[in-house]
Amino acid sequence: MRLSRSFFFLAVFALFWVTTAPFIDLSNPDILRAQESGNAGHQIAILLLLAMSIGICWQNGKVALSAISGAMICVLLWQLFTVVTSSHPDQSIRRYILNVAVTIIALAWLLAPENTTQFRRLLRYGAAFVLGLAYFGVIVLPNLSIHNMGDITELVNAGSWRGHFAHKNIAGPAMVVLILYWLYFARTTDKTMARIIYWSLAALSLNFLYHTNNKTSIGLLLAMFVLAALIRRVRFLPLQMALAFIPVALMDLLTLGSVIFKPVGELVAALISDPTFTNRTEIWRFAINRLQEHPLIGYGFEAFWASSDLRGTFQETWAASAGHAHNGLLNVAMSSGLIGVFLTLWWVYLNPVLDFNKSQKTGNDPHLALLYLRIWMFMMLYANLESPFFVGRGQVWFTLLGAMLGLRLHARTHQVVEQTALRHGAVDKRPVRPYRNALPAR
Repeated sequence: MRLSRSFFFLAVFALFWVTTAPFIDLSNPDILRAQESGNAGHQIAILLLLAMSIGICWQNGKVALSAISGAMICVLLWQLFTVVTSSHPDQSIRRYILNVAVTIIALAWLLAPENTTQFRRLLRYGAAFVLGLAYFGVIVLPNLSIHNMGDITELVNAGSWRGHFAHKNIAGPAMVVLILYWLYFARTTDKTMARIIYWSLAALSLNFLYHTNNKTSIGLLLAMFVLAALIRRVRFLPLQMALAFIPVALMDLLTLGSVIFKPVGELVAALISDPTFTNRTEIWRFAINRLQEHPLIGYGFEAFWASSDLRGTFQETWAASAGHAHNGLLNVAMSSGLIGVFLTLWWVYLNPVLDFNKSQKTGNDPHLALLYLRIWMFMMLYANLESPFFVGRGQVWFTLLGAMLGLRLHARTHQVVEQTALRHGAVDKRPVRPYRNALPAR
């Protein structure tokens, strides 16, 4: 049983962090085709892991149910409704099933380890493999791991590292999360040599992040650390909410708001050298104009950007081939309308802050809660310039899901401590049973 759970944990991590198609050849013209048929290998892997996930969740029924919130149910039900109303229902239903499957798999992934010692060990193995594979690609397979002038599109990215990931904008947030993993491991060990190794691996991840030239991830790194530290320290819920949401809302105003409100656009143009945010403003204008035709329910779950007829219908602008809205909430609006945006704000934005505040009163491992908070905070800032929500492939949505569900479990269950209580800020040397054996919180 222990071996099978370890295999499951690492298999899930590999599926989302390595995928079934690493080292994509960006010089291949096939990458321009809309992926309406999906990836057969990915779909098979998802189905196999979903079957294992259902078994793990069934064995840990009470704890698994504690991770399910009313907001989560409402989001999934509304997305199901938009499948029915979709302009491309065949695509929407397939991607909706994938979205539900990824949610179940992410929850089972958290419940699979026997204890936190095993959780850290397996996560270390997975993170080390991913970082090593990324550097292997850059050193041994540079044509497939570094953007170059042979790429079909976005020649401006030539020279930017991407490793085994499909794009530098995917490699960037991946390296940020790896940095957070290494810092978490360093904080939870009392061995000096191990701490030095973890800090060294964090430095290697930071170096890779720098060479991705992913300005979004690089620019948000420090802001994430500062905001997460403040939210952890203040403990007063209204102040925690202000620290979390005011910077996100301000950033959203200065980015997406610059194409909606003319005075904001003029202010941004006066403040920064690139007021287009690397040509994102044209994508935002295009998406907003299209959204006006279906404001409440959108075009159907993940149906707008991925259809093959989109580029032919709107030949007057390159923005039709952008692939996504490059803004999390705007992308949700295109998919499930303003109603979907409201429900996403409830589940993805509001609930994690409430859960983190509640988790601070449970006595659960504060270092793990901080890891989840940092991941969530980064993704909220990142969502102003990219579209991380409800993406069934890749590590971004999977990692955010893990952080959200982890915070929910941290707030709703007690980790069963086998020795002395964990003191705030102390190094955790004790074996602590994870959520699988946790007791429902009162």
